[in-house]
Amino acid sequence: MTNPEFLNYLDECLGILSTGVFLDRDAEYQYRQAADSDHEKFTVSNREKYNDLYGLRTRSHPQLHEFRQWYKTGEKRFPSELTLTPTIAKMWYVCDGWLAQEKDHQPRVMIKATNEADRAEYLQELFTENGFNPHFTRTELQFTTGETQQLLEWIGSPPPGFKYKWP
Repeated sequence: MTNPEFLNYLDECLGILSTGVFLDRDAEYQYRQAADSDHEKFTVSNREKYNDLYGLRTRSHPQLHEFRQWYKTGEKRFPSELTLTPTIAKMWYVCDGWLAQEKDHQPRVMIKATNEADRAEYLQELFTENGFNPHFTRTELQFTTGETQQLLEWIGSPPPGFKYKWP
């Protein structure tokens, strides 16, 4: 992740379950790696597209083992018995979502779900159970401008590092 402020917040929330935040790869390293692997398409102007990447690891704990099932196929897949809470929706939004701002329109929430594209009805139902009615395109959930404010109120205030995703 490129947001160390959020990872530090998460580190505090996890307490002793976290081993801390670390710099995984700096922007310069990634830039050089890309330059070395793709000489023909690479340009110097690409440098600003690279950011420092940070990580956070957790210690092994029985309560965290259930999340292994989410990744057993190699991609994140939500379990069919998942109950969407405001906290789960907030973390999903801050990690995979954005606030789309189109010219002359109010902003609206979009959440990418490429790994779940074959389960559009399931994803929509997670939100329908909580009073929302998102539309699913090929790879993302889209909320109307009217539902966006309601959704953001339901999930609560932004965690550190993600205020820009709230209007």
